[in-house]
Amino acid sequence: MQFNPSDKSISIVGDIDFLLFGDSLSLNTAYSLVDRTRNINISWDEVVAELYKADPNYKWDDTTNTDFPIATTNLTANADHYVLLDSALVVHKVRIKDAQSNWITLVPKIRNELTDTELNATGTPNKYFKIDNAIFPLPVPDYGASAGVELSFQRGGNHFTTASTTTSPGFNPQFHQILSISAALRYALANGMSEKTKTLQVMKEDVSSKMLEHYQLRSPDEKPRFRLKRSTRHYAL
Repeated sequence: MQFNPSDKSISIVGDIDFLLFGDSLSLNTAYSLVDRTRNINISWDEVVAELYKADPNYKWDDTTNTDFPIATTNLTANADHYVLLDSALVVHKVRIKDAQSNWITLVPKIRNELTDTELNATGTPNKYFKIDNAIFPLPVPDYGASAGVELSFQRGGNHFTTASTTTSPGFNPQFHQILSISAALRYALANGMSEKTKTLQVMKEDVSSKMLEHYQLRSPDEKPRFRLKRSTRHYAL
């Protein structure tokens, strides 16, 4: 489905009209395009959060992006931190070049667990910690390297604007309807449409469960986790 094309048969905005008002031939101005766009984007963010949880190995990324979620920046001698991109929601891996330009994967740490010696050290980094929107390599590198810091991350979905027309959301088209259902649900809630709210909530839960099942099954490389069941027995001596 597309955001708001002239062909309403493949329109997310048009589907909202159909779900709420029973007709998608023309935009019902009772639900403005501004409000629809905001609510679709809110719903899109909710979907992204669910996709991250459902698909831990595949590392979902919005398919409308023209690049991969990997970024590099220059390594600066004695710089103790690097600010993350605004789009980086989850950090997966941090690599830094050593003085010979070989990549080293840094091990994530919690700052409170590090010693004063570790926090004050300089040299070739082998670990890092995060504070707010920055990463801190340790030891602090005492050398520089062009494009010497690499970050792989997860980012959010690309939001729509009121001017969007044929743009589609970057996930499986089978489940695009969850955006129109969710945006229609927000309108129904705000306008006291109790029966419509109940129906849309059921529809949302149904599509959401099918979407999550699809993305969970898409990660065949994840090893199954087994837990041993602990049994306590008392033996008479």
